Amino acid sequence: MSLFTIFLILLVMVFAILVYFTEPSETDKRIAEKLAVIRQRLIQGEGEHEQDVVVHELRYSTVDSVDRFLRRTKLASRLQSYLEQAQVPWTVGRMVFFSMVLVAAGATLGNWRSPGIVGWLPGMLLGVLPASWVYYKRAARFRRFEALLPEAVDLMSRVLRAGHALPSALLTVAEEIPDPVGSEFRRTADELSFGLPFREGLVNLEKRFPLPELRFLVTAIVVQKESGGNLVELLDRSAALLRARVALSQKVRVYSAQGRLTGWILAALPLVLFLLLNYLRPEYAKPMLEDSLGRHLVYCGLGGMAVGMVLIRRIVNIKV
Repeated sequence: MSLFTIFLILLVMVFAILVYFTEPSETDKRIAEKLAVIRQRLIQGEGEHEQDVVVHELRYSTVDSVDRFLRRTKLASRLQSYLEQAQVPWTVGRMVFFSMVLVAAGATLGNWRSPGIVGWLPGMLLGVLPASWVYYKRAARFRRFEALLPEAVDLMSRVLRAGHALPSALLTVAEEIPDPVGSEFRRTADELSFGLPFREGLVNLEKRFPLPELRFLVTAIVVQKESGGNLVELLDRSAALLRARVALSQKVRVYSAQGRLTGWILAALPLVLFLLLNYLRPEYAKPMLEDSLGRHLVYCGLGGMAVGMVLIRRIVNIKV
């Protein structure tokens, strides 16, 4: 194991230990939230102290130095939106922390058996596990939202037909439809009750769940509110269209399941076999990794695998 590899592993482990022991407790977090509310009320002025101020302090990490660093990166904001969409109770800093710990653990085990580039492969594979888990949870929540959206639109239509206003329809959906549709409509109804314009409230809902079906529904409702028309009839037609799109999307997903499974097997099989053979016989990969021609062949193979995965994904990812 080279000195540079040992230095990187020790650096990651020391940083992980410092982050773990310097993280504030739950009591400190609640105190910080209360202080943020008081500070916001003081900023609002003397005449507004008696009003309720809603403060949502977005923090990328519970450690102040890490939070300031992450705020300067664009990737952190995207990761934060993914965590919110997946409803995973992590911060961006915690997700990065888990990834770094897994990278250090995998690199330690890998370099113990096979020093060099091959020793870092287990760490890289383990390091993407937190992001893969978040992406899986996000995709599952999106599919759940897509399946429940036609039912929510039908319920809104029935509430409006009974003579209630659109905000009351949103509250009814929040109470009757399960998560994630109910919780997201509840958030939209709360934003409208706090004075946010109707258009901005629906646009925020579409930003939290950037689905084509929801974008179509939000656009239809906003246009109808601005130009006028029969909203109940519009919702009825929208529910029928959304239900047809969901049924077609599910059929396409079933028909393309074999192609997706084939892509995953073809992508994972060479890497898994290489790691197993290298574990059973460490000298097996030495001629290929120590020779310059062998390294070039490895790079070409990895590039070909990446191109193949992209092509298979584009083939099986049928948009309806």
